[in-house]
Amino acid sequence: MDFRLDEREKSRSFAAYLKGLEDRLAALESANPLTHASIESGSLDVYDDEGTLRASLGMQGDGTAALVPHNSQPPPTPTAPSVEPRLSGLVVTWDGDWADSDITPADYATIQIHVSGAGPDFLPDLSTLVSTISAPLGGSATVAVQGYAAVWVRLVATNTAAMTGPPSTATQSAARQAVGDDLVENIIDETKLAEDAVTEAKIALGAVGSTALAAGAVLEDKLAKAAVTLDKIGAGAVTLNALGGAVSDLAAQRYVDAMGDPTAWSVLQKAATAKWEHLDGVQDAPTGRTVGQATGIAAVRGRVQVPYDPDVLYRVSARVRTVTPSASGADTLFIGVAGVAADGVTLVNRLGAASHSSQHHFAALNNSLPSSSGWVTYVGYLRGRVAPGAQASYGVFSDPRAPGQVHADVRFITPMLWLNYGSGSTSGSGVMQVDAVTVEALKTGVVDGTNLVIGSVAAGHLAADSVIAGKVAADAIGAREILAEAIGVNELAAGAVTARAVAAGAITAEKLTIVGGSNILSDPSFEGAYTAALVSALPWATQDKTLGNGSQSSLRIDATSAAPASRSVELTLLPVSPGDQLYFATDYYASANWAGAEINMQVRWETAAGAILSYGKASTTSPVRGAWTRLSTSPNPVTAPPNAAVARVRIESGNATAGAVYFDNSAVRPVVPGVQIADGSITAPKIVALSITAEKLAALAVTAEKIAALAVTTAKLDALAVTADKLAVNSVTATKIAAGAIEATHIKAGAITAEKIDADALNGKIITGAVVQTAATGDRVVVTNDGGTGLVAFWNSANRLSAQLASGTDSAGMQALVITGPDPNGAFWTGRPKVTLGADGTKGQITLAAEKVVVGSSSVIPFSAPPVLEVQGYLDAANISAGRVRITPSAPNVPTSITVTGLKLPQGATAIYAYACAVTTVPGTQVLGVGTTDPTARSVTIWLTRTNTNLTSVDYYVIATG
Repeated sequence: MDFRLDEREKSRSFAAYLKGLEDRLAALESANPLTHASIESGSLDVYDDEGTLRASLGMQGDGTAALVPHNSQPPPTPTAPSVEPRLSGLVVTWDGDWADSDITPADYATIQIHVSGAGPDFLPDLSTLVSTISAPLGGSATVAVQGYAAVWVRLVATNTAAMTGPPSTATQSAARQAVGDDLVENIIDETKLAEDAVTEAKIALGAVGSTALAAGAVLEDKLAKAAVTLDKIGAGAVTLNALGGAVSDLAAQRYVDAMGDPTAWSVLQKAATAKWEHLDGVQDAPTGRTVGQATGIAAVRGRVQVPYDPDVLYRVSARVRTVTPSASGADTLFIGVAGVAADGVTLVNRLGAASHSSQHHFAALNNSLPSSSGWVTYVGYLRGRVAPGAQASYGVFSDPRAPGQVHADVRFITPMLWLNYGSGSTSGSGVMQVDAVTVEALKTGVVDGTNLVIGSVAAGHLAADSVIAGKVAADAIGAREILAEAIGVNELAAGAVTARAVAAGAITAEKLTIVGGSNILSDPSFEGAYTAALVSALPWATQDKTLGNGSQSSLRIDATSAAPASRSVELTLLPVSPGDQLYFATDYYASANWAGAEINMQVRWETAAGAILSYGKASTTSPVRGAWTRLSTSPNPVTAPPNAAVARVRIESGNATAGAVYFDNSAVRPVVPGVQIADGSITAPKIVALSITAEKLAALAVTAEKIAALAVTTAKLDALAVTADKLAVNSVTATKIAAGAIEATHIKAGAITAEKIDADALNGKIITGAVVQTAATGDRVVVTNDGGTGLVAFWNSANRLSAQLASGTDSAGMQALVITGPDPNGAFWTGRPKVTLGADGTKGQITLAAEKVVVGSSSVIPFSAPPVLEVQGYLDAANISAGRVRITPSAPNVPTSITVTGLKLPQGATAIYAYACAVTTVPGTQVLGVGTTDPTARSVTIWLTRTNTNLTSVDYYVIATG
């Protein structure tokens, strides 16, 4: 029994052991036998289920290690390609699918592209292979083809074993023929062209531009007569740099871009949402119907590069307007040129850096351009280069006489615009349009009579002082071309006015007006704080800092109005008397879109009570637009009417609805009454020899006071031209005749008779060396040179020195003129009065050394009295200003003020005092007080306080001291 139990236990143990071996064997059979294996200096072959070798992995027979496929199957057939024509080529696309397979083989390598003109069934080989596609999911390739005939395209797949599959179905197409704007750069190089392959029939009109021609390639003998016509030259094919000789020089003088060619401009910088585009059909564009338009901030430059000659004056200009204001920031812009280095590529800015920032913005420098201004033309001038290492000029240079200078490395220039600059670097709002851009080389001698149409150069085209004597042809300026008062003493060159140019009797007294005194406007060019205060309370007036005529600013009146409106700015208020005359003038600039009835500068005459009497105007109802023009009262000044007490001087845009008017260089001057020619103003250098003949002079017209001392010399007189009947009695005095001026040929026989010569005039004349005296003794005048100071002595009949004129020194020891009078006490030198005209070290001074100075009186005051200056008549002093104003109190018992402007006291005064007095019969009861504050050389404030609001006259008196 026990034996049987042991046998059963042994059987179970043996069965469990067998089961463990079976499990371990199964695990061993399912494990990868190569998990911890390696190939040592050999290869591992890969076989398929049928025992066929398919690949070899490891060291190969050529000594390389690789996976080499064996006995591979050809790849499947690709689907037919899609083909699109391109300029001189095709774009071939495979969609990644197979005509006879659903999947892409794992050993896929490439898709070959074969092109042939032999027909759809051509057999692909190496001669038809033009390109490949590597991507297994499909792709495209651009291939070049010869000619424009139809071709067929087939695809062939290859695998990693370099086996090819069957070709795809063929697709037919043809390359597109080249035209001017479709040509892909460098797609066909010279290696693709057979000898003489490009014939006349193969070249489209305009296809050959300037860049396609080698220098000197087109010779004169290759061109038939009149072969090159306008239609043979493609748009933009002939560039500025392609021109040579005289044509290049002429074209470089004036480059004009009317913004019709988008390819002529490139964008340097713009905001992400900004746009630069060219528009056509803009009806109100002044130059054409095309504009360049920037929406948002954009910096652009022209592609045309003008060779820069530092000895030539260049003018850059652009006409711009703001169509839509920016949503934020300001509507500002920069206009000028970008500098380019000698390589023709690298930019050169003001600092010498290769950047488009900080360029040469000589026409506009962050200038404001509100939409209300309409089209505005900005102009700048440049010439020369700065010294190496220096920065180029900075600022706006609108005066050709003071142009800006570019950086030393600049060799080419090209126009540059930075639009909507003030809107912000990321702004896409604000719209500015550019109508025309020019770069002009203003070369002397290039423009002559053959280039100018008669009448094409108007007054507005000429800069100040641009027409000099050498530019005016003989007889070109007649009486009609000369504005009254336009030619003064300083404007006449010696000998400029000849007798032939002056008609007999043409210059009469009433044709001459002399304007006396200085300009009484305190800020005539509208640049200072005075103008800023004038316009501060006027919504339509501003002090414009962008447009001036030879100055940095002007006064701008905005004429935009729903209904016609007259808008004016009062420049000053003057006290006047009936009969007073004023000359006034101003420069005006009307914008191109200004629409109104009149532009004027006026004076409004009023009574002392403020009633309007009348107006005096310098006006135009047909103003010049877009150019600075002078407006003045010449030749007829305005005259204050009866009862006039106040003159209000104003500038005005009359009955206007659109645009703006700018004013600059205004002047208001009083006219000196009763005198047409200032004594001595016509001097000898102003008169051509023999130009004033007898028939030009009315009898006795030339009197002594009209002739400057020594003005009439021998060269100015025709022989025998001055006869006795042309001279008023005693009109020719000694001071009018230069020494030696009258020779024998100028004296008519018998013209000088005995009664014309004083009996003693020639007696006692002694000229010995440096001494000239009128008599040997007694009453005489002696002129001598005493070795340093010089002396003119006056002797009386008692042979006593009564007065002398000599050089000396003033109180500061500086050179002076000393006039010494007679001795009042009888002693020869003691107590003699003196007048010293000296400099006093820092400023002019007249020193009076006497007990008393009397003007216009014979009264006598003992010497013991203090020195005194008596004036009998009127004393007119430049340091004193007086007048009367009328004040209406704003309320009873409330001090009310009025500021008087237009005073002309010396600007260098160290102290200014003002006094005021009310013109009233109720001082202290109704008029409680009068006072002054803030006296200056140009203005003073007058105060009045009274118990009611009655209009009150107040006299004022302002004194400036040194």
